[in-house]
Order: sequence, then C-alpha cells, then structure tokens
Amino acid sequence: MTQIDYTYKIERTCTTCGHTDELIVTKREAAFELFSVSNALGKTCKNCSSLSFSTSYPRPDLDFDLLKEWATNVDLRLMPQDEELLLADEKYLDIILRVLDTISIPDRKRNLLMDALCIIVYDNTIDDNSLHHEQLKARVIKELKKRKDLLKMADGWIMDYIKNVVYPQLDLTI
Repeated sequence: MTQIDYTYKIERTCTTCGHTDELIVTKREAAFELFSVSNALGKTCKNCSSLSFSTSYPRPDLDFDLLKEWATNVDLRLMPQDEELLLADEKYLDIILRVLDTISIPDRKRNLLMDALCIIVYDNTIDDNSLHHEQLKARVIKELKKRKDLLKMADGWIMDYIKNVVYPQLDLTI
C-alpha cells in the first residue's frame, strides 16, 4: 500500500485580525490545486468572522509522474492560467521532453508544453533578461528543431512576440 505524503501546508490568514488557519494537503492536491480552503476551514474567520483572507502555500516542484498525470488529463490544471509560464523552467526541461516523446497527450497539453519550450528560448534571448543562459537556450533550440512537427501543430498557441524572437533561431518562417 502506498503511503500518502501530506506535506504541503496551506496557510490562510485573516486580513482583518491576523488569525491564521492551516490546511495540510498532498503534493498532488497542492500541484493541481485540488482543494477548497473555504470548504475545509470555513468561509469566515474563526476569530472575528471576517470574510477577507490571504492564502499562501509553497507550490510543489513537479516530477515526471505529476507532469504525466497533468498532461494526460484535460481536467487537471497546474494553475488557473499561464501554465506554460510555470513550466518554462530549466528544472522541468527533461521531464517535458520525456512526456512529449513517450506519452500520447491531448493537443492542448502538447501545445502548452511546446509553448513552454519556446518561452525558455525567448527568456534566454531577450535583452531585458540579465540572467541569460546560453547553454540552456542552445539545448532547447536543438530540442525544438527535433520536434518541428509538434511546434507547427502548436503554432496557434504561441504568442506572436515569442515567435518573432524564437522562430528565426529555429530557421522557421513566421
């Protein structure tokens, strides 16, 4: 039997009186935001009955199993919007490539993963980023070139300003 790891603490703090409640969830629940703080802790502050809260918790790093589950399930979200920005991180590169190359996934999820790869190249190209990582950019360009067919399928998902910077580096026309 697999033991469930309840290691993510969600803290909800009343913005009126400062009272803090905690909710403990699994890594999976935290990764996919599969919890309702108000259902678990109530809609009002236990101390002053306020309805105003701030909520915080550490977002778990994704592993292959979590990314695979997200990629194969159209109902799962890593965040309400801009999932590709979360995924556009060097720490996820190897598992993104593994998912793209080994698992059949819905078009929307594939497109988000391809967009995330393009964002990595974009972020490491633009002048506004003082932390350019040329080796990472070169590696992702190489990986995108291997997957040009997937990139063409994702073309409509990728913002024009990103394509204008990334596609020329891939020898693709816009």
